[in-house]
Amino acid sequence: MKKRIGVIMYQTSKSKGQELVAQRMVRYFTRLGHDAYLITSIYHDGREVATEETMGGKGYTLIHDSELGIPVVRVARLLSKWPPRRIAFKDFVHSLERIVNDFRLNVLITHSTLWNGPEEVAKFIEWRRNIKALGGYQDPIVFCHMSHFQEPSPSRYSLVERSFRMAWNRLSLRTILRFANLILVVSPFEQEQKMKMGAPRERCLLFPGGVDDESFLNFGTVDPEEFKRQRLKLGSEVKIVSYLGTFERRKNAEALLDLAENLKDKTNIHFVLAGRADSEYADELKRKSEGLPNVTCVGEIGEREKVQLIKSSYLNILLSRMEALGLAQLEFMFQGVPVITSAVGGQSWIIRDDREGKHVKGPKDLEGARKAIVELVEDPSKWKKLSANAAERAAPFALSNLIVDLDSAITKELETESGLSSLPPEVRSTLTEPEVVVKAWSHGTQKVVATDRRIFVQQGRLSRSTIEAPFSSIHSIEHIRRYHWRTLAIGAFLSAALFVQRFLFPIISRTVTDALDNLIISLIPPISKVFPQIVLLGIMLPSLVGFIKFGLGARKGFALHGATLKPIFLPQSFGEVIRHVRDIQDHVQQITLPKRVGEEFEAEPNEVE
Repeated sequence: MKKRIGVIMYQTSKSKGQELVAQRMVRYFTRLGHDAYLITSIYHDGREVATEETMGGKGYTLIHDSELGIPVVRVARLLSKWPPRRIAFKDFVHSLERIVNDFRLNVLITHSTLWNGPEEVAKFIEWRRNIKALGGYQDPIVFCHMSHFQEPSPSRYSLVERSFRMAWNRLSLRTILRFANLILVVSPFEQEQKMKMGAPRERCLLFPGGVDDESFLNFGTVDPEEFKRQRLKLGSEVKIVSYLGTFERRKNAEALLDLAENLKDKTNIHFVLAGRADSEYADELKRKSEGLPNVTCVGEIGEREKVQLIKSSYLNILLSRMEALGLAQLEFMFQGVPVITSAVGGQSWIIRDDREGKHVKGPKDLEGARKAIVELVEDPSKWKKLSANAAERAAPFALSNLIVDLDSAITKELETESGLSSLPPEVRSTLTEPEVVVKAWSHGTQKVVATDRRIFVQQGRLSRSTIEAPFSSIHSIEHIRRYHWRTLAIGAFLSAALFVQRFLFPIISRTVTDALDNLIISLIPPISKVFPQIVLLGIMLPSLVGFIKFGLGARKGFALHGATLKPIFLPQSFGEVIRHVRDIQDHVQQITLPKRVGEEFEAEPNEVE
């Protein structure tokens, strides 16, 4: 079922995890044949890449971002004073209404927390649902939210910011979880946290970021040794221990430099730090790394070099203070690179100790990290075991697999929101575009479902058949009385067979004819005892039964005819279906009728409250 999807994130980026997941969602949904757009601000990694002047009165501008390779809808923004480090959307409900209507979106997926995007979308979704409930016609929209959730830790945030985050989680996030159709969680730990906030288990879908397997496929033939020799100036015997991520205090990248200092005597071990580095903290790290001969800080790198770095790495290391999951770690594991981790947050779930890598005792355990590196460098057999396990563990988390699962879950939600879940699965599977169930009627073993495009007529209980008829294909409605002539004919045939069976006894076994006589006698025993000759009247019993059923089965109803449509019979109890079909056809006819010459229509003035 083709969908029109808007993925909403406060900015774009080439290196940050949450932004990358949102951007990749758009790309992979497009690969599945859907119309997908990234809805974001005018910022890319904190700098303006568009202006609000280009938006005109629409409140948004659509561009195809050649660098990201996806269509991007950029909206007006507000610089938020509080909470810090967040971008907000300006007048977003109004802009979102225009975007949804212009692009006919039926799926919205919001990312991250502590900004107004998810809150405004939750309001918008509830507004649309209320319009529909109050009788206004609106197409259904499925709302998904992915928080990339992290606990407000005292080790990272000040008391003021931590308490504000707690308030946002208790108020705004709980509301978002209540209105979302699907809640995407990156780990079972996050799912448990969301359930404590009131999220139903059945709405939670495991979506751990995902490995961009398309990128590894595109650069599958690159030579990792080329990167090692030319960019890093290292020999083939040197084992690379890599860090890949933004240079920020939460990631604890400074601990890696202290670790490298402790391993300066190991000339066959070299640390490589890669990622976005455009802060004072990053500048400090780069200055410190210049004094270490066993460290190379390459900064932000492109996709091709990233794949080369991952393939040339012997180990990946992350001693983060806080981590929802760790997208980079999944990418290293996907290529069979074991991970040494502080095991905080989702890291302890995705990387199991002594199976896909090594856990140390938190972000300050430099001695544990040193021992883990030395052990795996000096024990290749242990490294091979962890390498094989890492690749096996990460394979199911390829983004191409996760998007297919998410797409199926969204399809089910769309079917529920639109009412299509009342149709048999084999019928729903043939619909290429979502349709909205407007009304449904049932009587006896028949059921009629009307969408905004066609009607479906279901007949039978166990062996159920479904006939579909677009409104445009129904050319005429016949008012008929339906008789079961077949029942009458079968009764007459059975009576005739009973009458002639006595003349056919040489052909038919006497046992059979006696059995038929005994059956008739058992059906009318009192009469047969008094008037044996009346038994002969039993011959007429099938005809009598057939005639009675023929009379009772006569039904008034309607037959729907079309040029290529086999007549569809509906009993008189489905009169409302006929009225609905007429209303739809009359409405379409009014729209398509040409205006009379000189006829003018005066628009109603806008009301202002």
